[in-house]
Amino acid sequence: MSGSSKTRPSLPTRWYLDADHYARELEAIWYRDWVAVGRNEQISEPGDYFVARVGTQRIVITRNKDGALRAFHNTCRHRGSTLCIEPRGRFKNGRIICPYHTWTYDLDGQLVATPYRVESDDFRLDNYPLYDVAIDSWGGFVFICLDVQPKHTLEEFLGTEVDELEGWPLTDMMVAHEDSVDLACNWKIFWENYNECYHCPRIHPELCKVVPTYKQGVFAEYQLSGGDRENADRRSEPGVAEGMTTWTIDGQLALPDIPGLDKDKKNKGMWFATFLGSMFVVGHPQYVRSVRVSPIDPERTRLTISWLLLPGIVESHPQELEHMMSLARLVIAQDGRACEFNQQGLHCRRHDSGVLVPQEDGVARVHDWVRTRLEG
Repeated sequence: MSGSSKTRPSLPTRWYLDADHYARELEAIWYRDWVAVGRNEQISEPGDYFVARVGTQRIVITRNKDGALRAFHNTCRHRGSTLCIEPRGRFKNGRIICPYHTWTYDLDGQLVATPYRVESDDFRLDNYPLYDVAIDSWGGFVFICLDVQPKHTLEEFLGTEVDELEGWPLTDMMVAHEDSVDLACNWKIFWENYNECYHCPRIHPELCKVVPTYKQGVFAEYQLSGGDRENADRRSEPGVAEGMTTWTIDGQLALPDIPGLDKDKKNKGMWFATFLGSMFVVGHPQYVRSVRVSPIDPERTRLTISWLLLPGIVESHPQELEHMMSLARLVIAQDGRACEFNQQGLHCRRHDSGVLVPQEDGVARVHDWVRTRLEG
């Protein structure tokens, strides 16, 4: 969509409510694209594991004996039992053991034992490995792709957006704190909200004090003149207010700046990188914040919000953690409430679709992205 002054219709309302359409989106987007599911430090040693959810699928994330990332469907090859009941833990002795009939797999997903099974001439262990899942990482974030043969590598999928966070030592950083928030809305509604600031003056008064441009109901000046984001310089987009340095309630934070940051990006106090549809990451001068998005059903979405710091900062500045997180928590709560009453209103029998106004060009880009993915 160009930065014109025209309006355009939104997506059909049923795309936010209908179970059949939701299943279509899972197949076309969530089960085809690379999806962020966690951080490397969650599985720091061979045999550590956690279970990730993507749509209806449960995936076991672990490391093999050589430390390489591995991922498998959380399903035994015998009769389909769930393998891992607990959401995270450690595989004792490097063995993944089904809790039902004790079929046993190694950390590469190979079936190695079937205790108590009556022998038969036609059974071979190597015919029944776990269903493996493509897995890779970038910047310490773990991604999986449920497509049996992914169309793109993770590097190709992420594209040049990773360059926006150049200078932030993401791989070296650790999660200082993590929140999980469930919203009663379709996953697309959250992404629409993230991609426009038309709502900011009413919904986010505290944020508008930190980023004054948001008081105008726009993300950037080009939206006021009907310009095109594709031709806009992202370095010219607004930063925090004069006298403020970062994204906190008062624009201040008594944490050391991350060494070696790009001066222009650092001075803005915030720098966004977006990876539809599962994550966005924001670099701040002193910390990094990520928000992972996961659909639960047509009208529920889970957010996982993580604050990342360099090693040792939590221990040396424990009193600053709440201050670091307070604005983001407030904004998530405000956005969550807005997304939920947006979802509720879509149940109106007469509302077939809405209308996008010019400064909602970011929402239009999300809609175009969804349509393109559904068209295959």
